[in-house]
Amino acid sequence: MRPDTAIYEAEFLTGLAPFVLDELAQFSATVVSKRRNTCRFELGAAAGDLDRMRTVVAVYRLLHFNIPRPRSLLGDQHLRRLLDSVMEVASRGSFSSFRFGAAGSHTRVFQRLGETLQGLTRLRYLPGEGDLLIRVRRGSSGQGWEVLLRLTPRPLSARTWRVCNLKGGLNATVAAAVNALLSVAPGDCYLNAMVGSGTLLVERGLAGPAERLVGCDRSDRSLSCACKNLAAAGLADFELLRADATTLPVADASFDAVSADLPWGDAVGRFSTLSNLYPAFLAEMWRVTAPHGRLAIITHDLRRFDAQLAEQGWWCLKREFQVYQGGHHPKIYLLERV
Repeated sequence: MRPDTAIYEAEFLTGLAPFVLDELAQFSATVVSKRRNTCRFELGAAAGDLDRMRTVVAVYRLLHFNIPRPRSLLGDQHLRRLLDSVMEVASRGSFSSFRFGAAGSHTRVFQRLGETLQGLTRLRYLPGEGDLLIRVRRGSSGQGWEVLLRLTPRPLSARTWRVCNLKGGLNATVAAAVNALLSVAPGDCYLNAMVGSGTLLVERGLAGPAERLVGCDRSDRSLSCACKNLAAAGLADFELLRADATTLPVADASFDAVSADLPWGDAVGRFSTLSNLYPAFLAEMWRVTAPHGRLAIITHDLRRFDAQLAEQGWWCLKREFQVYQGGHHPKIYLLERV
């Protein structure tokens, strides 16, 4: 790479790398390196468009400094380079303050660096509270130090539409990956069974138009929460049904694509009821899904669900992958109706 090339780093949940790489390809990005939950890339398109990424936790502008310690960032040449990048990132977002994320961020060195940058910019230095996160760490190759400037005041995974939360809610970047796995299309009739707070349904609605967008849940609280989030996302053309996902009041073969975040018996549901739920759910989804329709399921109860898949003959497993979310290691299954 050229010394003056702008380099960025995307941070994502472990397991979502294929989806992140697909998204980066849409931005004409050139991947420089990849690790388990980060990748570095050069950008051919406008950096301001990166805040539209759906499968990443956050994106950073990456700077490498060939220096022995962070104190050297106060030197004129390095400070001017850091200042230029801070001003560039700040000009693209609604930033009013900054903070450091680094080992030793409370030390006098970072205090001086914060006061210096505050004096040269219109940004306030607010340790622990600033909205422009500036991470400082040793270089990944063991040489020099790296500075990473987050491009958005909040992580991209913290969706602005999420105005209502429920226990056990799905991470929005995982939901975006589930919908990408389903290969949703404008003509699809889409069902999100067990809608919960509506994460999968909202992310599908934001991914593009659908012929029909439906969510179901037997909990009034869940339906109310999902409705609030859908409205906050600016979505209006949707249906919410109060119904059990194992006995839906809809006609056979009503949907082309179906998604569901099944109870794991942890935050939601009980392990003792899942053995009955899984086969009944798979049978009902087979009924309401059109021939060759797709069903994407996420669950953490892998042994029980794998056993149910092996016993039933309604669904063909097309793809599966595991993701790491909040201390859990759920698996996402893509099934096709036989």
